[in-house]
Amino acid sequence: MNLNELQFSRRQGLDVPIANQFYKRVDKRLKARADDVVWTAQHQGQTVAALRLRPLPTGDHLLTGVLVDPEFRTRGIAKRLLAEASIDFSRRYLYLFCEPQLAPLYNTAGFVQVQKIDMPDHLVGRWQAYQRKTPELIAMCYL
Repeated sequence: MNLNELQFSRRQGLDVPIANQFYKRVDKRLKARADDVVWTAQHQGQTVAALRLRPLPTGDHLLTGVLVDPEFRTRGIAKRLLAEASIDFSRRYLYLFCEPQLAPLYNTAGFVQVQKIDMPDHLVGRWQAYQRKTPELIAMCYL
C-alpha cells in the first residue's frame, strides 16, 4: 500500500459514528464523542486509522485516540494522519498524553514534551488521573 492511496477526512457531528465503527472494530475501549473533531484515513473505502481532537474549556484541544489498524501499522499512516489533521490545531494549543515509546512519533509531528507547570490547570488534573494507571505517561504539546 502506498500512502498516496489513502484518503483523509475530517469528521464531526453526524460523521462521528464512522470513526466509532473503526474504534469498535480495532479497540473497543475507544469511542469518539459528538463534540470531538475526528480525522480518519481510508484505504479502498475501509477506515484504517483515526484520531480525535477533544475540545478543552480554554479553546485548546486534547489529542486522543490515535489508532492505526494493526494490519496497516509501521507504514507511516499515523504520522501522515497527524500532518493532515494539523490544520485543525495549528493556531491553538494541542496537548496529548503518551507512553514514552511513542514520543519520537509525536516529536516528528511537531510536539514537544511539557511539564505540569506548562499545562492549563484543568488539564493537569486529567494528566495526573491518567498517571495513576500509567505512571510513565508523558505530556506533550504541539508547537
